[in-house]
Amino acid sequence: MAWSRQSIIGAGVLGLLALPGPASAQSFSGEARLRWDGHNNAQLKIGNDYQQVLFRGVVGADWEPDPHLRLFGQVATGQLDRGRGAAPPNFQNDAALQQLFAELRVEVGGGRLGAIIGRQEFADGPRQLLSLSDGPNIHRSWNGGRVYFQSQKMRLGAFELRATRQGGGAFDEGTNHAERITGLNASLALAPELRLDPFWIQSANPSLRSGGRIGPDARDTFGVRLWGRQGDVRFDWTLAHQRGRDQKADAKAWGLFAVQSLALSGHAWKPRLTSHVDLASGGSYGNATFKGFNQLYASSAYLGEGQFLSLSNLFMIAPGIAIAPTPRTALALEYGFARRLSARDAAYAGGMRPYAGTQNISGRPIGGLLRGSGSWSATKQLTLFVNLEHFRAGALLRRAQFGSGSYVHAGATWRY
Repeated sequence: MAWSRQSIIGAGVLGLLALPGPASAQSFSGEARLRWDGHNNAQLKIGNDYQQVLFRGVVGADWEPDPHLRLFGQVATGQLDRGRGAAPPNFQNDAALQQLFAELRVEVGGGRLGAIIGRQEFADGPRQLLSLSDGPNIHRSWNGGRVYFQSQKMRLGAFELRATRQGGGAFDEGTNHAERITGLNASLALAPELRLDPFWIQSANPSLRSGGRIGPDARDTFGVRLWGRQGDVRFDWTLAHQRGRDQKADAKAWGLFAVQSLALSGHAWKPRLTSHVDLASGGSYGNATFKGFNQLYASSAYLGEGQFLSLSNLFMIAPGIAIAPTPRTALALEYGFARRLSARDAAYAGGMRPYAGTQNISGRPIGGLLRGSGSWSATKQLTLFVNLEHFRAGALLRRAQFGSGSYVHAGATWRY
């Protein structure tokens, strides 16, 4: 869906004018994020060092003329302090119509039936597959519709969405009809703090990077997610299977993602032992089948915003610890041991980018990723944060002429 200047002006008037009526409810929201990034040997290329400052600004208006209708609009900008001309539009963007949708809802059968139509952000289910893409300045957005039914014990949903084609200017976005996701999802309450979420996602991307190549990829991802807490244990486990068509062969892949933590104490600093185990299949083209897993639109922060690893051809175990020295402070530290599952396929960096040449080198250890993070909520609106990552290259990457690398960011987010 393409957005005209008239529709943008209309959305602004709709969201900003105070309309009369006792049933009308209006609210406004805003976000400003300022972040400094520092890269040492970025992409594990020796000497590829740089720094940058990023800014994200978002304003939104929410209007509910009656209990059955909600209208929401949001405009965002993204700015860099350098390299603006070469930066992608999700980092450098004068102004983007980020969201503009209508939500219709009605109470039925002891629950709520609703539909959301228009441009919208979307992240549902495991963040290893679908996320908002919070690392860049501009979130990922979609165009289309989704319907849902939710009650106290269950939620059902269906969606048909096309990717937004971003531009770096002011309100120059369009719709990429060739890049889409369609699917069904559900969430069932098995116990007061235990949920089971089956899902199906059909994805099509005309320019996906996979197997060291860039080309069309169409897949069906079937999976189930079990998450919740039992006593002192929190967990979030996902099993996914993919079938479809890679750019030159049939695709058949699988992934298993298990995140868990154990509370050691509910007092003082509230320490928790944490861990995540990630397995995602990989394999070269053979017998007309490519077995590499497609991480779809995974969270950029899940395996580290340094983008040293992707969820493809990966076996990773990452134990760690998290503490909360004060109610407003959170600190976490972990170390991940990464190996590749298939020695016939490459090791992959962020964005499904293969480390060139690793597919021709024997050995499975990729390296180790040390991650530390901290945040402090200074006020209800202001949060300060810091993140440090160091990736120690294993023998496989060193033999392919890659080195170790580091990434650090620090900044502040203000939300209203």
